[in-house]
Amino acid sequence: MNKYTQELQDQLNNSNLEPYFEIEVKDSNGEQDFILCEVYCKGNSLIAERVAVSTKEEKSKFITFDKVAIDDAFSLDEHLQELHEEVINSISNGDLFALT
Repeated sequence: MNKYTQELQDQLNNSNLEPYFEIEVKDSNGEQDFILCEVYCKGNSLIAERVAVSTKEEKSKFITFDKVAIDDAFSLDEHLQELHEEVINSISNGDLFALT
């Protein structure tokens, strides 16, 4: 983890807010549900670890996540916005949930 990535992780750890995204969705039965994504730094990426949003991901033995590369030209807020967009795109492109 490089110095700037460590700075971003420290900002996440020292924030008054929990490092999670909570996204409201509807499941395949049309029932309201929420996808919680834990946000953390790993290597030189900002990661949002989440539940599977597609049948393919659901069948995989690997933990599902979305990630963005950390660039020291951008703030933590900008990285979080980009990561949130990635999560929204994954949900939209998946077949298990619909955005509300």
